[in-house]
Amino acid sequence: MNTKTKIDCPVCGYKEIEGNSCPNCDTDVSLIRCLAELPQRPKSWTKTIAIFMLVIGITIGAAGSFFALQTAIYTATVPKPTVPNVTNTNLTPPVITPVIPKPAPPLATYTVKSGDTLSSIAGKFCSKSTDWQLIVAVNPELQKRENQLDIDQVLKIPSSCERKNP
Repeated sequence: MNTKTKIDCPVCGYKEIEGNSCPNCDTDVSLIRCLAELPQRPKSWTKTIAIFMLVIGITIGAAGSFFALQTAIYTATVPKPTVPNVTNTNLTPPVITPVIPKPAPPLATYTVKSGDTLSSIAGKFCSKSTDWQLIVAVNPELQKRENQLDIDQVLKIPSSCERKNP
């Protein structure tokens, strides 16, 4: 390691230290010395690489433009469309009738009575008593409390369950 390079202390600012420690504050400056003594890359190398990359970029751009123009030459020769000669100037625009969607049918409701369960209500309205999950799907307030129905609570019955009449 060459100790002839003079460096400054980054801690106290002591100037021109020749050894590996600052004589003023005993800071180890050997790492800073190693970094300062690394060989420097020649500046002409960086300039050469930049010029080389510029030439490559210009070449790629020119080639791309050439091929794009060649494609445009072959695809741009489209004959003009001919317009038919219309002699009748009394054209009427087509009548547009708006489509009005039908409103969704209202859901049936059921008022809970004493002793009712979701299975028993599903058995009354749906084809199976195990279809109680369909009732829960249209009544989100029942989720996580399917076994706790309140008396006089009004439940919506989905249209898929209205196959049986109560």
